[in-house]
Amino acid sequence: MSAAGEEATLKVFESDFYISEMTKVWDEGQKWSEWVKELIKRFNLGRSVLDVPCGVGRVSYFLSKEGFNVLGVDISDRMISLARKNVPDVSFLKGDMRKLGDIVGGQKFDVVLNLFNSLGYYSEEEDLQILSSLRQVTKGVAVINLDNRDYVLFNLPDVKYAYIPPYMVIDNSRFDPMTSRVQVIRKYVDGKGNEVGSIEYSQRFYSLHEMVNMVKKAGFEVLGVFSGYSWKNFEIVDPEMTLILSPST
Repeated sequence: MSAAGEEATLKVFESDFYISEMTKVWDEGQKWSEWVKELIKRFNLGRSVLDVPCGVGRVSYFLSKEGFNVLGVDISDRMISLARKNVPDVSFLKGDMRKLGDIVGGQKFDVVLNLFNSLGYYSEEEDLQILSSLRQVTKGVAVINLDNRDYVLFNLPDVKYAYIPPYMVIDNSRFDPMTSRVQVIRKYVDGKGNEVGSIEYSQRFYSLHEMVNMVKKAGFEVLGVFSGYSWKNFEIVDPEMTLILSPST
């Protein structure tokens, strides 16, 4: 991705509108925390967790309440600043998840979390770089949670409406089957019907077989694939896929 493209993408995640959205879905962090507790039990793992990208701290907060030793990493200054305010008991570092080894100083973690469809904003080559970076800091398992391209392909509406107080959020999306990228223009409308802001971004979506090939190239093996934060085995019709990975020997 070009420097201009990276700057435009970062502006999306540092916008007031996007950050407001993340705060409104805070309780999703609790659901993931419960899932991670079960993950650790099933795989007999330790309690050190890397949350990357950590955003405003919605997962780190609930994990810390359960006594996990959590470190959060995010590329956004604003996200890190808010995470530190929201979760003062957790350490947060600003950094690029393509370079995690440098950011965490050689530490390795029992659980490495990459949740909320956080891949796909860069090029495919850079996504592979991110996966290799995650592999570098994993001593137990890594968890990759993504939207399922095959579901998106057939179910993504051209226009999607969602009410996230205080705004109506309207997504105009275009899926390009040649690249598997979705171009999104998101508009925010107030209670009087006035457009008060917008953001625009592009994201690559992956099918399961593509992800399996990529994580193997990055040095992982797949232990299981589930639907979202459930323990139901993933099926092609599911909106999300959650891969549990361990470093290849």
